[in-house]
Amino acid sequence: MTIKLKDLYQYLKEQIVNLPITWRISRYHNKGIALGNKLGSLWEFIDPMVRALIYYFVFIVMFHRKVASNIPPAPWLVIGLGVWFFYSSSIMMGSNSVQAQISLFSKAKFPLSVLPTIEMFKNFENLFGMGIVGALVAIYRGYYPTLYYLQLPYYILALFMVTLAFSLLFSTLVVIFRDFSHIINYIFRFALYVSGGAIDLTIMDALPMPIRQALLVNPFIYCMERIRDSIFHRAWFWDKPGYTLVFWCFTLGLLTVASHLHMKLRNQFMDYV
Repeated sequence: MTIKLKDLYQYLKEQIVNLPITWRISRYHNKGIALGNKLGSLWEFIDPMVRALIYYFVFIVMFHRKVASNIPPAPWLVIGLGVWFFYSSSIMMGSNSVQAQISLFSKAKFPLSVLPTIEMFKNFENLFGMGIVGALVAIYRGYYPTLYYLQLPYYILALFMVTLAFSLLFSTLVVIFRDFSHIINYIFRFALYVSGGAIDLTIMDALPMPIRQALLVNPFIYCMERIRDSIFHRAWFWDKPGYTLVFWCFTLGLLTVASHLHMKLRNQFMDYV
């Protein structure tokens, strides 16, 4: 256990020390992609918004899915899908980052642990854009900014931490077992429908109550629902201590295991490529 905690400390140190260059690399990458498009960086907002509109038409218009507490479904859906797209894109891209770029970055003596972080930062503008749109639609529907908004930075930090934990673990496993990337893709395709992003699980009668309750404590839903709590004035972060305790125990435990595996195996990564 001492070794694992030492590895966790080393991982966090590498993220903090290299944070400025990690952020700059992600920005340069996005700018490079934007230069090849006539609409430039606008595609980072257009693509998720089009997908959100498609899901809105399917789930809200066609199937008349409702949301608990009489919350307007449009902003509820946009905010939830914004978080979910950030999760799925960051983790799937992060899971392949080490395997795809190890030859380049190992020669530059750049810590491989920051590669999933770079991929996560690439998706930040997407998350920010959909969050702004969701908040504006909520304001239009009468949910004006209040003191609840002050807890949003905490939930964004929680969102980053659980995303990095999964990305680091999966990136290590993909190097060792490359086919695992396909499994991750299938998992996230299915997980959209039980993530709470497009369907309110609290009123999903098709699932038995024990299964619904189990789904509501998964780490993906925690950040998503707590951000919605802030936007729709539902609760403070201390109002639901059980969910918070489960989330942080899971996230820190997963990050500890992921950092230990990464530090233990990264000197051998080139043998698997």
